[in-house]
Amino acid sequence: MRITGVMVQYYKSCQGELWYFAHQLNMNYDNEDILLGRLIHRKSYSRERRNIQIGDASFDFLKSSDGTIIFEVKKSSRLKEPAMYQLYYYLWIAKRLGVKAKGALLYPKERKSVKVELSPEIEAEMEDLLKSIEGIVSLQTPPPATHKPYCRRCSYYELCKV
Repeated sequence: MRITGVMVQYYKSCQGELWYFAHQLNMNYDNEDILLGRLIHRKSYSRERRNIQIGDASFDFLKSSDGTIIFEVKKSSRLKEPAMYQLYYYLWIAKRLGVKAKGALLYPKERKSVKVELSPEIEAEMEDLLKSIEGIVSLQTPPPATHKPYCRRCSYYELCKV
């Protein structure tokens, strides 16, 4: 099974969203938040070579002047932990391919950045996390919904109805 960084992010934010995404039930691309995120992604850091592919990872951009840094651009820091785990996943893949890298989450709208490094603890956690993702994706129906503060803004809200 091919696991993407977005799937890791969804695993950490909402396992129902992960299940829907993995089963190609993509909802409401006209959602205002999704459109704003795409605009920020497209307009920010436009001088950088975008959408870099390393193995199964596809991230926003990288720089390698003083060591490799993988960058991921996000609309908001509201879901910081899921975004960090998405970047941890990219760093984990890079390390497995022999590329030693650090990471940075960029929040252009907030004019903020967060440095991210892969620790031995996160590396060990990654194996279990990936197995859990495979388990959720293999379910016949989505996992039971759990209400979270950001549910109302989710593109799957109407389908999930937490």
